[in-house]
Amino acid sequence: MSSERNPQPRDEKVPAVDADQTMARRFVQQRLAELPHRPEDAEARLRGLLAIYEELNALGHPEPMVLLAGVLGIPVDVLIRHLRAAQR
Repeated sequence: MSSERNPQPRDEKVPAVDADQTMARRFVQQRLAELPHRPEDAEARLRGLLAIYEELNALGHPEPMVLLAGVLGIPVDVLIRHLRAAQR
């Protein structure tokens, strides 16, 4: 007898990846890549973050803050501070 177990079939009702979420993340990644990265361009970068947030909101994304913060790899409260600074 073999000690190997037979793999169980995948449950077809469970989606492997949410395609809309993946597309939204790619959109944000592409938009972030377009923003300036030099320290002297910090204000322009903050305005760019605000523009990306507003685009996601206008497109009807259910959680634009969570998505943008997740792609940036920062907590939502830090993103909120950045967006507030961009509005000044």
